[in-house]
Amino acid sequence: MNEFERYDDEFSSLIEQIESSLDEEPPNQYTHNLLQQCDDLIKQMALEARSVSDASLKRDLLAKVRTCKSKYQTLQQQSERQGLLGNTDSSSPSGGGGEKERYQLQKSEDMLLNQNETLERAHRSMQETEAVALEITEELGQNREKLVSTHGRVREMSGLTGRARNILYSMNRRAVQQKILMYGVAVGLVLVFFILLYAMWR
Repeated sequence: MNEFERYDDEFSSLIEQIESSLDEEPPNQYTHNLLQQCDDLIKQMALEARSVSDASLKRDLLAKVRTCKSKYQTLQQQSERQGLLGNTDSSSPSGGGGEKERYQLQKSEDMLLNQNETLERAHRSMQETEAVALEITEELGQNREKLVSTHGRVREMSGLTGRARNILYSMNRRAVQQKILMYGVAVGLVLVFFILLYAMWR
């Protein structure tokens, strides 16, 4: 939790720097670096939030990550719009050959920069997808262990139930045997009693 709060404070500081940079001048390499740091920090915040075991706290932290991501995307779009406007303003060079060459060079650099950013975003998306896949695999493994443990307990309970059934059957059989023995003894005593009476009357 403390680590997430540190990331959150750092994210707020980066947001302020990006907003200040966009207000003062058109997007430059410094602005792009800040946006890159902001994106990397959001990724770290997401990983930190997913590692929290408390489900309620995890939901709150992930919601905060989504809010931070929305702010980042808004500033990124603003940077791209300002960059396009800057290119439009400079798209009609009126100077000599040196001015045209600088314009072409800047245009080529912007294209390379955009391509690099696209590749970096794709790479980060792949890393984030891999992290989510690893997390899902880990959760599936934990669920499998729980299912195996539950199955073992069910089998153990089934064995205990079978033993209890056998004990009850044995107890019922003994009770029947004892009743039969008692009835036999009672009948025997009655017969002996009548025999003694018969002998006395004779």
